[in-house]
Amino acid sequence: MKLTGQPILEDCSLADLPNTVSYAIMYRLRIDSFSELPKEKKPPRNLWDKPYRLSKFFDAIFKTPSSSSGDDYEFNSEEVE
Repeated sequence: MKLTGQPILEDCSLADLPNTVSYAIMYRLRIDSFSELPKEKKPPRNLWDKPYRLSKFFDAIFKTPSSSSGDDYEFNSEEVE
C-alpha cells in the first residue's frame, strides 16, 4: 500500500461511508447539538441513546401552551399578494 499524502476521505460524502461509521458521526453530531441548548433544556445523559425517551423529553420541554394569549396570527395564503 503506497501512501500518497492525500486525505483518505477527500471525495467521500457521509452517504458513501459504511453504515457504522456514518451512524457514529451522526450520533456525535446529535450529541454535540445538545450543547447549543440552554442548561434547563438539555436532556440528561441517560436519555442520549434512547430515541423514544429522548423524543418524549423534548416534546415535554418544548411543548407549546394550548391556551391562546392573543398573540396568535392565522395565516391565509389567499390574502398574500
